[in-house]
Amino acid sequence: MFKQFIENFPGSQVYLITSLWLFLVFFIAVGIMLFRMNKEHVDYMSDLPLSEEEEI
Repeated sequence: MFKQFIENFPGSQVYLITSLWLFLVFFIAVGIMLFRMNKEHVDYMSDLPLSEEEEI
Protein backbone atom coordinates (compact mmCIF):
# COMPACT_ATOMS: atom_id res chain seq x y z
CA MET A 1 0.00 0.00 0.00
CA PHE A 2 2.72 2.49 0.92
CA LYS A 3 4.75 1.53 -2.13
CA GLN A 4 1.84 2.44 -4.41
CA PHE A 5 1.35 5.73 -2.58
CA ILE A 6 5.02 6.63 -2.92
CA GLU A 7 5.17 5.66 -6.60
CA ASN A 8 2.06 7.70 -7.49
CA PHE A 9 2.87 10.74 -5.34
CA PRO A 10 4.63 13.49 -7.35
CA GLY A 11 7.87 14.57 -5.72
CA SER A 12 7.95 11.55 -3.46
CA GLN A 13 11.73 11.22 -3.63
CA VAL A 14 12.15 14.75 -2.28
CA TYR A 15 9.73 13.97 0.54
CA LEU A 16 11.54 10.76 1.47
CA ILE A 17 15.01 12.31 1.43
CA THR A 18 13.82 15.36 3.38
CA SER A 19 12.21 13.24 6.08
CA LEU A 20 15.36 11.12 6.35
CA TRP A 21 17.55 14.22 6.77
CA LEU A 22 15.21 15.70 9.37
CA PHE A 23 15.35 12.47 11.36
CA LEU A 24 19.14 12.28 11.14
CA VAL A 25 19.64 15.93 12.14
CA PHE A 26 17.29 15.53 15.11
CA PHE A 27 18.96 12.28 16.22
CA ILE A 28 22.46 13.77 15.95
CA ALA A 29 21.41 16.96 17.78
CA VAL A 30 19.95 14.94 20.66
CA GLY A 31 23.10 12.82 20.80
CA ILE A 32 25.33 15.90 20.95
CA MET A 33 23.13 17.43 23.62
CA LEU A 34 23.36 14.26 25.72
CA PHE A 35 27.15 14.11 25.47
CA ARG A 36 27.51 17.79 26.38
CA MET A 37 25.09 17.58 29.32
CA ASN A 38 26.51 18.40 32.74
CA LYS A 39 27.26 15.11 34.54
CA GLU A 40 26.36 16.58 37.95
CA HIS A 41 22.92 17.47 36.64
CA VAL A 42 22.47 13.93 35.31
CA ASP A 43 23.44 12.48 38.70
CA TYR A 44 21.05 14.85 40.48
CA MET A 45 18.17 13.95 38.17
CA SER A 46 18.86 10.20 38.46
CA ASP A 47 18.76 10.38 42.27
CA LEU A 48 15.70 12.64 42.37
CA PRO A 49 12.98 9.95 42.55
CA LEU A 50 14.85 8.15 45.34
CA SER A 51 15.89 11.21 47.32
CA GLU A 52 13.99 11.87 50.54
CA GLU A 53 15.52 15.27 51.23
CA GLU A 54 14.03 18.32 49.59
CA GLU A 55 16.47 20.48 47.67
CA ILE A 56 15.15 23.68 46.22
